[in-house]
Amino acid sequence: MDSSSKIRSSRSLRRLGAAVSAAAVAAITALTAPAGAAAAASPAPVRTSGSDLSTSSSPAPVRLPGDKSVRDYTPAQLQSFERTGGDPEVLAYWTPERMKAAKPLDAPGDAEWVEDKARAVAGKVASVAAKPVTAQIPQSVTNAPPPVTNFSITNGKLFIGGYESGSWCSASAINTSSKRVLITAGHCVHSGQGGAWLQNLVFVPGYNAFNSDHDPVGRFQAYWLRTFNEWINNSNLNRDVGFVTTYSGGDWNSTVVNTIGGHGLVYNGGTEFDTSIFGYPSNRDGGNVMWACWGTATDNSILDNRSKIACNFGGGSSGGPWTWNYDNATGLGSVRSVMSTVNSEGVNKGPYFDQAVVDAMNAANADW
Repeated sequence: MDSSSKIRSSRSLRRLGAAVSAAAVAAITALTAPAGAAAAASPAPVRTSGSDLSTSSSPAPVRLPGDKSVRDYTPAQLQSFERTGGDPEVLAYWTPERMKAAKPLDAPGDAEWVEDKARAVAGKVASVAAKPVTAQIPQSVTNAPPPVTNFSITNGKLFIGGYESGSWCSASAINTSSKRVLITAGHCVHSGQGGAWLQNLVFVPGYNAFNSDHDPVGRFQAYWLRTFNEWINNSNLNRDVGFVTTYSGGDWNSTVVNTIGGHGLVYNGGTEFDTSIFGYPSNRDGGNVMWACWGTATDNSILDNRSKIACNFGGGSSGGPWTWNYDNATGLGSVRSVMSTVNSEGVNKGPYFDQAVVDAMNAANADW
């Protein structure tokens, strides 16, 4: 497929319309791999050290105008936030006006990394770490015409910051046992080498500034952040993957996955695969509405462990899911990479998902 011609925008985002019973949800939530999925003709990419496998985490920092330092919540406050969907002042801070005025978070430079010397085999079979799951809370609101059925509310905009310097990335919900985990880019939760954990993160599924209801199912405040130490210490783009564990929230004060559904996650496949990518690129409608790109991601080079595709998605699309086996009927797929960088030729790149990414996902799930 010609990926450059397969880019389109939507000025209305589909909500999930069919009611799903709790029994049906429970039947597909097991984190299991299909029989034989781990078998492959070639080994996984060779690591020269184990330094890129570990992660670190932090409570999601909150510092609003007037605060002299990052807020230090008591256990009683944290317990109350589970009833209110997070710190009410954080949720109130992100007004529609502040959301619309936010700027795309600057993406890291598109440097070459040489830690991984072996090329991932393009035809490797991916293993399953998490299966997609539909929403537990029925969504019955219809679209404004024309409908665009492959734009899923499981994806959304991740707002970051404050102090008149609000920014955004893209993110999506992942199906884990806690039903609280988002996946995004590492640089969307930590600024990398010499930097710090980012503040005031709020996830808005299906954000659309063109609609009067810009947050169609509400907001989910970040509770805990996690990313790779190799990103924190060295800004290594091979490990530009981040996770956000969220409070209950949204219009139903439920978990994010039970509200909007959750993608699955696959790993240890090839670096070449068909994909549907979602995000909020600033160079498409100003990042005010979700965009998608689809085609075949190809291997970047033997010098790193990333895939590439010519979507020409600019800043703000960082962290958007590169889904595999995306189903237009359900709006669900399995995340196989996340948006990381774009170069001057409009080529986007995303990191390879291996067992370390699965371990990081499971650690984020346990952060709750």
